[in-house]
Amino acid sequence: MFEDYIQDAYSFYNSALLATADREAKMYYRASVFCSASSLEAFVNFIGDTFLHSGNLDKLEVAYLNDKTLEVIPASGEIKERIKFNSIDNKLKLIIKKFGVTINVSSSTQWSNFMHFKDLRDSLIHAKDLSDERTAAQYKEAIKKGLNANIDIMNLISKAVFKRPLRTNLLDLKL
Repeated sequence: MFEDYIQDAYSFYNSALLATADREAKMYYRASVFCSASSLEAFVNFIGDTFLHSGNLDKLEVAYLNDKTLEVIPASGEIKERIKFNSIDNKLKLIIKKFGVTINVSSSTQWSNFMHFKDLRDSLIHAKDLSDERTAAQYKEAIKKGLNANIDIMNLISKAVFKRPLRTNLLDLKL
């Protein structure tokens, strides 16, 4: 699904560029933000599911990537899974460290752009304002940086984890 979401984000971005009204452009830009953010989350979920089925990653790390926690039930001594949602940035940090992905979370432009984009996504999902005060131009710039960062991060992770880059048709969607 992550590939579909990247393509959707790109299509919504382009639809926003063609929109004749500001309201319409912002609608498409917001859809692009949601799809772009969803693409990265779906990619991480794909990695978590891959390692769940392959059995070649530590159980605690697999549980973390799949929004689970393992706990021992004292009375029976059995291990039980519980749901525990983990942030996308922390999941990415685990993958980056575990697989030696060449992203410096302290100083890379990709990471900084990803975090700013995540903040934008969070502000839309958890909106507190009555109306959207961002301009279409602000969305355009944020999506350009955010979608590119997401594609770059996914590509670097794909190279480290799967030993191959993302498909060329996805890399071509960079803005």
